[in-house]
Amino acid sequence: MFAAAVLAASMTGAVSVAAAPIGAAPAVPDAAPAPAPAPAPSPAELADETGSWFSHGYTLELRDDGTGELAAWLGAFDGTRIQLSLIPAPGPATVAEVTGIEQIGAGALAPAEQPGVGGLVTMTFGDEVRTAHVEWTSGADRLTADLCPTEGLDAEQMSALRCGA
Repeated sequence: MFAAAVLAASMTGAVSVAAAPIGAAPAVPDAAPAPAPAPAPSPAELADETGSWFSHGYTLELRDDGTGELAAWLGAFDGTRIQLSLIPAPGPATVAEVTGIEQIGAGALAPAEQPGVGGLVTMTFGDEVRTAHVEWTSGADRLTADLCPTEGLDAEQMSALRCGA
């Protein structure tokens, strides 16, 4: 009798397994929908620092709308302008994506010093004096420039920071 009960139970299980369609997913209890990812902040929401900075041969302009321009100059009419758009990034640095590059006259950055469109420019700002340290990549090279604010420094401070005009 025990053997008959075991055989009947195993046959019932075999029938229920055979009746399930092949490839059907097992039933899953209703799960809560996954939360929607938070929308990425706009470039304007990332603009903590705005204004103008300069140094020998470099200028940096960051605008309230989260765009900016880093330029390297050989003279008044020869330079390279790099258009920037701020992007979110972890850490204290301000990070921007290169959205365009414009050569003016003979240009100022050698081809090996120019970032590509889509490349990154990283900026960190001093606390006491709003200096800007800018880094960008060109191929395997990491290039840097240190800049001073265009307003608020006297000649002695500019000399100490080595950013005189």
